[in-house]
Amino acid sequence: MAKPFDLKRQLRLHHKGLLRRLFAEHGALRDFPWEGFLPKNIDHLFAAWEAIDGPTQRTIQVILQDVHELSGEPGQRVLWETLASGDPAKLELWRLIPGAADRALWVYLESRRAFDEAALFARAEALRSGQLAARWNSLPPREILVSEPVVAALEESLRDYYWQKELRGSLCRVHHYRRSGGADYFFAYLPDWPDKRLVFDADGQLTPREEAYTFSNVFIYEPAAGAVELMAKGGRAVHQALRKAFCKAVLGLEVSEAEPIRPVYRLDHLLDPGFSFLTEFEDGIAAVRLRRIRLLPTVPVPAMESLELRLPDTASHAEVLDLIERLLAGAGLDRTQVRVVSVGIQLQFFGDGDRRGKTLTFHISSPNSSDLKSKPDDVRVIGERCLRRWGILQ
Repeated sequence: MAKPFDLKRQLRLHHKGLLRRLFAEHGALRDFPWEGFLPKNIDHLFAAWEAIDGPTQRTIQVILQDVHELSGEPGQRVLWETLASGDPAKLELWRLIPGAADRALWVYLESRRAFDEAALFARAEALRSGQLAARWNSLPPREILVSEPVVAALEESLRDYYWQKELRGSLCRVHHYRRSGGADYFFAYLPDWPDKRLVFDADGQLTPREEAYTFSNVFIYEPAAGAVELMAKGGRAVHQALRKAFCKAVLGLEVSEAEPIRPVYRLDHLLDPGFSFLTEFEDGIAAVRLRRIRLLPTVPVPAMESLELRLPDTASHAEVLDLIERLLAGAGLDRTQVRVVSVGIQLQFFGDGDRRGKTLTFHISSPNSSDLKSKPDDVRVIGERCLRRWGILQ
C-alpha cells in the first residue's frame, strides 16, 4: 500500500551512490562520509540534513516527493513510457536498477526531462479516478493539432468562465503535453482568490503572506476514443461548463450538456462458488472480507423484499456463501433466483512490524454507485485496481 511521504523512510530506500549524486548536484553534503553510510544509520544522515540551508532542503524534498510518487506501479509505468519516448537509450540501464525508488531517482539524475514529464503525468493519473474527475466519450475520433492559437483560445475560455462566474481566475496559463500513446494533456493554471497564510521567513519567523495562489484543472483528450476527461473542483455544473469550453476552444465543436460516463458494477458473480478475491503482492493486502451483502429476489417471495446480511470480519468467503445458500433454501430460493444489489468489502493491509495494518472498507451498489471515490487516493487506487481484477468494475 502506498504510504504518505516520510523523509526518513524515503532516504532509507535509496542507494548511497544515488543519494550522494542528488545532494552533490545541489551543493550539499559534499563532506559527508558516504563510504561508510548504511541505511540503518539514517540518523547520521538526518543530522547532516538539518545543517543544510532551508532553500536547498526544500528543493531536495520536492524532488524526493516526486520520486516517492513515481515509485508505485502507476508511476513506474509512466517512467517507462516517458523514457521509451524521450530517452530510449537509457531503458536497458533503467531496467537493471533494483528497487522502484532507486529507478525513479536514477531517472531524475540521468534524464531530467523524462522525470519531469513523468511526474506531471503521475499527478494527473492520481486524479483520474478521484472525486474531481469526469469523462465523456461521445466525440468524433480525430487527431488534433495543438497550436499557440488553440492554447490561447482555451486560456481565454477558462479565464472568462471563472472570472464571470466566481470573480477569480483573471489570468490563465495552459501547458500542453502529448503522451506516447497519443493522448493530449492540458494543464491549466489560474490564480485563486487571494489568501493569507502563515509562512516561515528567512529568519525562521512566522510571517503572514497574502498571495493569490494558483489552482489547476487538467483536461485529457484521447483522439482514438473520441473521449475527453477533466479533473476540476465544482461538481457536475462546473464539469459541464468546462467540457463545453474545452470542446469549443480545442476541437471547434459545440457540444450538448451530456451526462458523463459512470462506472458500471456487476456483483452477481460474487455468489459463484468458483469466485475468489484474488490479490497481488504489490498491493500489500493481507486479507479481503465481505462485510455486508444485500440480495434482491428475482421471483416473488411472500414476506420478503430483500435479504441483507452484516458479516463479521472472521467469516471466510466460503462460509458466507454457505450461509447464503442455507438462508435462500429456507425461502425456497437458490442463488440463480437472486441478484446482488450491494456489498461492503473490506481490505486488510499488512502491518508494519508489530503494528496491525490499516483497513479500507467501501461499499458498491449496482449498477453504478460507490463510495470508493471518497477514500484517500493511495488506497482508492488499490481498491479500484482490485475491482477490475475481480470483474466487478466494468
